[in-house]
Amino acid sequence: MEKGLSFSITKSLWDKGQFPGALALVYFPCLKHHEMVDENHLRELAQEIKRDGFLFYPVVVDRASLVILDGHHRVCALKELGCELIPAYLVDYGDCSIKVASWRPEIAVNKESVISRGLRGELYPSKTSRHIWPWQIPRCPIPLDFLKMSPLSENLWQ
Repeated sequence: MEKGLSFSITKSLWDKGQFPGALALVYFPCLKHHEMVDENHLRELAQEIKRDGFLFYPVVVDRASLVILDGHHRVCALKELGCELIPAYLVDYGDCSIKVASWRPEIAVNKESVISRGLRGELYPSKTSRHIWPWQIPRCPIPLDFLKMSPLSENLWQ
């Protein structure tokens, strides 16, 4: 891997201040799930990411709790592919412009329950929460090989 690797982010969203999150590489064990994953979808997604050699859309994570808000399947696929680093947009989940609803009429979901379940490890079924963002999630292709580096590797920081 070349030193000084750069990532292409949709600059217009960052430049105009339309995306309020910060892009970070988060060590896999630090992230907390609030939903289960569907094993069939997970296998398909892992194959797709491996074939492409890139993750095109980082996951969305609450910056205060590190609970995954969007991208449970991507996180699990990356882990299955041997990645230790997970690209994540860290957002302020307390922002009133971020909305959450349930895909499942029989299960009530709100921001407090999402965080609470994530912190306790009491997971909702797959595809329960539906987050509605007031902005477009920026596309940011990141090479799979880069995400396999150990966060303690000196090559990562050179």
